[in-house]
Amino acid sequence: MSGKSQHLLLDSNAYFRLGISIHPLLTPAFGTSPQYALYVLAELDDEYATSVRLQGKFEWVTKPEYRADRKTRRYTLPTDKRTAALNAFTFLLNFADDQRINVSREDLKALAAAYVMGIPVVTDDGGMAQVAEANDIECWNTIKLMRVMETAGRIDLDKVTEIVEYWEYDNDLPMALPRLRTMFREYFGSDCPI
Repeated sequence: MSGKSQHLLLDSNAYFRLGISIHPLLTPAFGTSPQYALYVLAELDDEYATSVRLQGKFEWVTKPEYRADRKTRRYTLPTDKRTAALNAFTFLLNFADDQRINVSREDLKALAAAYVMGIPVVTDDGGMAQVAEANDIECWNTIKLMRVMETAGRIDLDKVTEIVEYWEYDNDLPMALPRLRTMFREYFGSDCPI
């Protein structure tokens, strides 16, 4: 693979929605010009460890092969960018509080890292998307990520269909069904399977 590299930072909900169905999810990199590399923050594991709800719903996260995939692709800010990320985090936290947007500290850390590094963050969280849009942070959703993965040959349309059907089965749609259907048609050029 050659060409430009594009890092993508997945928040916890994007990771949890895709990680069980595409494994390993974070490795290897895929595509050419750009070559995409998926990452998560270490805070994803911290958030999981403190949430009984997440532990009950996503038991697979603790299996060794999933831990190894996350450990391989933990996004670490370069030392010279850490102060800027901390400042961005503080600004985004104040912005979210002022606008009364409910966003977790872990999500704000992901947005701050994405802002400082100039990389997209992948999330289906409405609050995160609001904060990202208001602060010029590139924000993708899982449908867009799957389209990029499908175009690059990392997954195929059958896998995309399987994932969307699983979301419906698991009652975990990333957005309202009418919007999901519209977006699916826009990105994949066919009717949504649900």
